[in-house]
Amino acid sequence: MLKVELLLRSRLVREALSSTLTAAGFSVLRERDGHDDHVTVIIDTDDCKELEVIGAHRVSGDRVVVLANGADALDIDDEQIALLSGILTYDLSAEAFLRSLRLICAGERVFPRDLAPGRKLPAPSFGSEAQSDGNRLSPREREVLSHLLAGRANKVIARQLGTSEATVKVHLKNLLRKIKVGNRTQAAIWALSNLPELQATPRGFV
Repeated sequence: MLKVELLLRSRLVREALSSTLTAAGFSVLRERDGHDDHVTVIIDTDDCKELEVIGAHRVSGDRVVVLANGADALDIDDEQIALLSGILTYDLSAEAFLRSLRLICAGERVFPRDLAPGRKLPAPSFGSEAQSDGNRLSPREREVLSHLLAGRANKVIARQLGTSEATVKVHLKNLLRKIKVGNRTQAAIWALSNLPELQATPRGFV
């Protein structure tokens, strides 16, 4: 069970997010009893300035995520970013938010595409390298990537696409090379940032 603690100041946001997370299979903690480990803590932007508090969460084994609007996310400095497991923004769809949070719970670090840990980057333009990498993907590779975003195994993808598992592995190897990442988890993170159109449910699934 993926454990999440919401330390957000807005009661309205807490309750709405708690309902969404619970429906998606997360365990939203109301109180910590001292035995909860591997908890992902979601805080407001202003609270990420409290480095000692974030450090205490990290010592306890928690992952700390900031929920922010896009402009505030860009103002988070490098020292704060170094302690965070991710920054999620209010402009994400519910599906993208949940997928990003699952990746964070699995140990990945997830940040907006115009912000990288340790440095600030300008927002990618239409002709950016990432956009170019995405344009090089074949329709089949993009379809495989959409199934990766849904967390499906190669065997399931092969059955849905009507092909062999070996062929899926070939497509996966090619798309990893084209977008310059090392594994399927990194590919899912890349797709969340660079190909939002793939966040829709893959064809054949409801």
